[in-house]
Amino acid sequence: MALKKILNTQPDFTGEFPAEYAKSGLWRFNESTVDDNDSVSDSSGCGRSLKFINWSGTTAYLTESQKGNCARINISSPTTEQSYLYVENDGSIFENIGERIIVGGWINPTIYSVGNTYCPIFNTRYGPGQPILYLSLYSGRPRLMLYDSSGNLILDKTLSSDYQLNSDVWYFIAAVIEPDNGQAWYVIGDKNAGTVQISDVMTFTGTLNPSCTADLIWGMHADTYYYAGFFDDWFLDVDSELTAEDLKNYFLAGLLANGGDTSGDVDALTDSPNVTLRAVDGVYPTSGILYTRAVECNLYGSGQVTVSCEYVSGTTAVTDIQTSTSGDLETWSDWVDVGANGEVESPNAAYIRFRMTLTTTNTSQTPKIIGIQLYGEEEPPGDTEPPGDTEPPEETEPPGNTARPAYEKLGYARPVVLDSNGAWEAVLENAYDIILTGEVNGEDTLSFSIPFQDDKRSYIDNEKKIQIVGDIYIIRTVTDTRGADGTIITSVYAEAKFYDLAYSVRKEEKEFDAATAAEAMAYALEGTEWHVGTVTVSTLRTWTCSETNALSILREVADLHGGDLVFDCPNRLVHLYTFSGTDSGALFSYRKNMKDIERTIDTTSLVTRLYAYGADGMTFANINDGKAYVEDFTYSSEVRISSLDCSSFTNPYQMLEYARMRLADYCKPNVSYVLNAMDLSVLTDYAHEAWALGDYVRVEDKDLGISVTTRVVRREYNLQEPWNTALELSTTLRNLGDTLADAVEGLSGVGDVSSTDLASLVPFNHLLNSRADNDMAYWTNSGFEADAENGASGTASFKAEGTAGATKSMSQTVYPANCDSYTISAQIGSESLEKLSDDSQVGIEVVIEYEDGTAESHFIDLY
Repeated sequence: MALKKILNTQPDFTGEFPAEYAKSGLWRFNESTVDDNDSVSDSSGCGRSLKFINWSGTTAYLTESQKGNCARINISSPTTEQSYLYVENDGSIFENIGERIIVGGWINPTIYSVGNTYCPIFNTRYGPGQPILYLSLYSGRPRLMLYDSSGNLILDKTLSSDYQLNSDVWYFIAAVIEPDNGQAWYVIGDKNAGTVQISDVMTFTGTLNPSCTADLIWGMHADTYYYAGFFDDWFLDVDSELTAEDLKNYFLAGLLANGGDTSGDVDALTDSPNVTLRAVDGVYPTSGILYTRAVECNLYGSGQVTVSCEYVSGTTAVTDIQTSTSGDLETWSDWVDVGANGEVESPNAAYIRFRMTLTTTNTSQTPKIIGIQLYGEEEPPGDTEPPGDTEPPEETEPPGNTARPAYEKLGYARPVVLDSNGAWEAVLENAYDIILTGEVNGEDTLSFSIPFQDDKRSYIDNEKKIQIVGDIYIIRTVTDTRGADGTIITSVYAEAKFYDLAYSVRKEEKEFDAATAAEAMAYALEGTEWHVGTVTVSTLRTWTCSETNALSILREVADLHGGDLVFDCPNRLVHLYTFSGTDSGALFSYRKNMKDIERTIDTTSLVTRLYAYGADGMTFANINDGKAYVEDFTYSSEVRISSLDCSSFTNPYQMLEYARMRLADYCKPNVSYVLNAMDLSVLTDYAHEAWALGDYVRVEDKDLGISVTTRVVRREYNLQEPWNTALELSTTLRNLGDTLADAVEGLSGVGDVSSTDLASLVPFNHLLNSRADNDMAYWTNSGFEADAENGASGTASFKAEGTAGATKSMSQTVYPANCDSYTISAQIGSESLEKLSDDSQVGIEVVIEYEDGTAESHFIDLY
């Protein structure tokens, strides 16, 4: 199964408008009060704070609402209070209005707002420059006005009485404007009724003001007209991808989501993006029901649900996990419990939503939901059969609830023993010598000791799970040792949970033809409880997989495609990132956080000229200016020769690429650093010094002349003594993603034809005009031409010049007699051949059609 959806953001649980769709501004009003400037923040990341005008001495207030807090203004006397909301336009807001503008949010008007003839909602008619748009109510009905650059109206439309708004009701109101098409719509959703309407299209002529610098105003126009009521979750997006239909679906999808409802028993805001019970004066209710927003489903066959949460066995829990599905977000199936192993029992449909109960028997504690994962089976190529009920894959353990870490940081964390359901069983406060050893694309182990007489020693047993922050380990060895002084100590060694993939069901040999890394990873994880996560490596590889277990296949995929394998043990996901770390900005400096350092510069294996020999003695001389070697004298001018055994290569282009990659390492010294350093991020005010395995860090030692940015490739982290951590750093990391020495045995391609191959050739060529002797006769041609002066076996040949973004091909259909095998033979030449993208291909495609009408295709990669 593959991960289809994951719900782990605040809008997933509150139904608020997602920030990624409000790139020009998003104002949620979730603060408890305004800041010293009477303002609230912009959640879009644009930094456009929203200011309350006339805040003090009025009924303006941030109060509880259906989606966190909301803004209230002019409840008592609008004409006297004259409060409104204001965002300054620095001139850039409407700088690129693009294909579509969307603007809207939630309102709850009073009788004053829906009863007056004119009531402003969202206004650009106030402040500098000409306006662009104006949302208002006309006698309680939505009205939209649009302007050109001269301030002239190009649209003024009030909706019919079918859209009459009432007081004391939460409405979602949004305008969608398409300037180039001259069209606009209103989207109106009624929270109480659960209904939403898209207005008829409103057409206009003229050019929408492309240079509007007017400020954004909510609830006021011309210091005369005012709005009374509530605003919540307002957004603005120019050059938007969303349509009116998308906004309708947003309203319907989030209709039940209640994590932001401040009157309810669940809370998705206080510890966002996590969900807890809602505390009042530090006391939690005994239970609460969470409803999520709906997300796309469209499972193929069966599906499974996993809820990641933090809970204490016997005290707090997340129970009664249910699903409901819909084809249109309006008609929903009944709520149904998920199966014992998390199986989705609801009918397969386009959308799915989730409901679950949080409980506690101790009102000072709460369970915590971290995320919800939906898994589904991969759709087979060609969709050979329709979706239906299929048997779920065998699980070695139920998906169940996975535990949230007891500690947030490695520094001073302690091992936590988990029970069979993933709940905390015991925190080993007295553990010591707690060492986490990890390598990029390598080992990940845990070791620690604990007094044998410790009360919690009884929880330690082989194959039990241990959690350290966000990682899960399996206890492999437990050693009890009595010392000379009679003291008995228990030593524990554990391996990361992904090590179990080495014991997966046996895999048969499999060929991959120009396949992505994700395809091979999915094959490796098939039949396990793990799934493919994020893959940012985009290379294509043709190879034969002969490894027999999931872990070894994953390692081989990283070898062949490059990148860093990252295992997310709690969620059972395997990621393959081009680069797994970050440029952390952390600095290691002598007398600051670095106790000692060892720098090694090694030229033992330095090579400046590297030969390579492939299958049957093949070289790449004919595509490398006649040279069977590559050279690099960047570091040394001395000729130092070595050779590569590339006997598994049959493709000279791939062999040349590989030789250059290897020489890039060999032509300069190996420089490595080993140091003992302190993790300063565990200290107050030093959070910016945080670093992790795979990150780039800065190392400074003036006495040694060291000033270098380098990568953490291995670390032995002492959890109990963060100041006593050993790091290995390398500027030229040779990880598994750079090493193809073993993987090349599986590469397949085309090289020189050997004498053995020639002996078995049938002396008859089915291709007509195969040497271009008769121009392009018999060939279906797109981009090739005949060269009458340059040939190999004759005087002519076919040639084509590559063009970026284009495909050039020539083809011919032949009808051979029935034989057990056929040989494809060609001689090629190239000049300055270069791939411009990862999906570029140069080669020969053979499509075989059988008498029964079936066909299969094989691509022979020539580069």
